[in-house]
Amino acid sequence: MTGDADELVALREQWRGLCQRPERDELAAAIAGWFRRDVAAAREAWLADESHASAAVGRMLRGVLVIQWMRERRPHRPGPYAVELRRRLAGDAVEADEDAPTDEEAGSIDPGDPFFAWRLSELAEASAPEGRAAVVDRAIEAFAAIALAPIDPGNDPGPFARLAPWMDEAQLRRAIAVSERMATADWRHQLSHARACLFVRLAALGRVDEAERLLPAIADAVVRADAHGQIFGHRVALGEAWSLPAGDTWSDDSLFLRFIVGLTQVLEPPAHTPSEALLRGCLDRACLVGELELRSAALQVLVDSWHATGPVALWAARVRERASGREQIEMLLLLAAQRATEPEARSIARLAVEQATTPAGLREGLWFDELWAAREVVAPAEAASVFAAAMWRAATDPRAWSLPRLHHSYDLAEFLRWIGGEAAVAASVRALDEAAALLA
Repeated sequence: MTGDADELVALREQWRGLCQRPERDELAAAIAGWFRRDVAAAREAWLADESHASAAVGRMLRGVLVIQWMRERRPHRPGPYAVELRRRLAGDAVEADEDAPTDEEAGSIDPGDPFFAWRLSELAEASAPEGRAAVVDRAIEAFAAIALAPIDPGNDPGPFARLAPWMDEAQLRRAIAVSERMATADWRHQLSHARACLFVRLAALGRVDEAERLLPAIADAVVRADAHGQIFGHRVALGEAWSLPAGDTWSDDSLFLRFIVGLTQVLEPPAHTPSEALLRGCLDRACLVGELELRSAALQVLVDSWHATGPVALWAARVRERASGREQIEMLLLLAAQRATEPEARSIARLAVEQATTPAGLREGLWFDELWAAREVVAPAEAASVFAAAMWRAATDPRAWSLPRLHHSYDLAEFLRWIGGEAAVAASVRALDEAAALLA
């Protein structure tokens, strides 16, 4: 990696002096200033000659890490984010999660456990199909036993939430009867979630009209709106006649957002594709949401799920005109990536890159994963410009903190190879090592 060895030795000595006397602002300014200038020089060299790409990537990343890690003015030891990031970039294996429980563990669940019903619910999810029904029956009985004695495990959406998708109609009706008994006790929000999951399952089994009639029993308006969306989605998926809903679920902006969250959870292409009439109806309503952030969120729900349906020009126009911030850039890049074969994709990607390199866009994210996903219509030089702009902001904005974002850029290695070749990945690994060694 480019850099004067003698100067780096001197910087290391200055760092030691700063750690011993953290009040010496002039030492902090000198160290940060040197690396900030190196980031700028690397950026200029890259812009002038693409052959400097890999070295520039390493120098910029090293500079950013040093500038940000030295803020506490004490010897630095890389934390879990840096360690895992280095492993990913170096191609080292990452430890896999433990295997999920199996139905063989049924006998090991203690019936005296106060959360016995929830333990059985977890087991039902993991069980083989041939053994699941029996576990579901046991779980329904376990919930019936505590129907009048509310208990909250604190990390579960509610009784029956995990069980409902696996229930047949007979099991479902027994569970609904248990939920009616729960209504006489103080289950609070958990009862709303339980009823929502049960009523949605009822619709999935073809009892849509009955499920819609039961909706008012869900006390929580937000949960009810989400369930309404899912039930409506099952109506459409089953080929039944439909019309856009009325009432608060459609007229209240916040409840409309929850409605389309539920709707898109069920109507998910290619298995279930919305008609153009439904798509346009939801899209037009989303564009009428008053609050900008809420409107952007509503549009993103629709784009995330239905981007492959309908004219891409329509999607792009609505996103460009009615969305903003992080959501706008994410939606533009998603449309560009998923509709890459269409003529409009290139202009959509270009607009996304322009927005991503604005000060506001750089504050919202790094965009490396999204750009990599859209690589069919984004030029490597455009992606490199975003990387360089992001590194420069990180080196100059005291509010920036890049490591968490780099850690969560799961396609970072592929992105770096794309813009700078394999050497850029190796240079990034060295950047992590050199920054850590300098500040140790």
